[in-house]
Amino acid sequence: MYVTRVKTLAIEAVAAAFDDQYPVAEFRGLHCSLEYPVKAVQLPEVWVRYSDTAPLRQSGVAHVENTHPGTGVKVTPYTRWKFEGSWEFVIVALSSVERDRVYDELIATIAWSGFDSKRGRFRQYLETNDLINLTLRTDEIESTGENAEPGTPWGTDEVLYERTLNVDMIGDFVPDPETGLIVPLSKIQVVSAVDLTLDGAARGEGFGDWH
Repeated sequence: MYVTRVKTLAIEAVAAAFDDQYPVAEFRGLHCSLEYPVKAVQLPEVWVRYSDTAPLRQSGVAHVENTHPGTGVKVTPYTRWKFEGSWEFVIVALSSVERDRVYDELIATIAWSGFDSKRGRFRQYLETNDLINLTLRTDEIESTGENAEPGTPWGTDEVLYERTLNVDMIGDFVPDPETGLIVPLSKIQVVSAVDLTLDGAARGEGFGDWH
């Protein structure tokens, strides 16, 4: 459900930033995938992984929302779910210099996307997606190491150079209780309603006569 969409968002946001208008022409069209590269023509590539860093939990305490009671429409309760996790971006290249240059560009795109109009397409894509309400922690990006090993998935003795960065996030989503699909954010509307379980005082209707 949400994990698939969160992973896909990372790939789509990278593609939106590294398009034909990216400031560094060499990295326009940078390949990004959920799968480890198996062809040399795909390199350099960014390999994306996601992992939860906290339990998936309902937002609020015993919090339940209801669908809009339109005419002839069944009122259905639903819940909003909150998650915390981390994107892991693994840069894979055939040289250490190329790997580090892609790493630097990815850092710039994630960290400065709020200030750079062209790199900003990364953040804009995340903010305007209609399924996951997502916030990245762009003020802290962790480097989790680098690696270089001979041998490739396509059977050559070339050295593959890797370097990894992690970005933490929090987010929430609303699943349809009947289908399990994520409800588009644009379809969620907040409307006022009277809670009939409350007494008049709690609803703001006054306290009656004082004695």
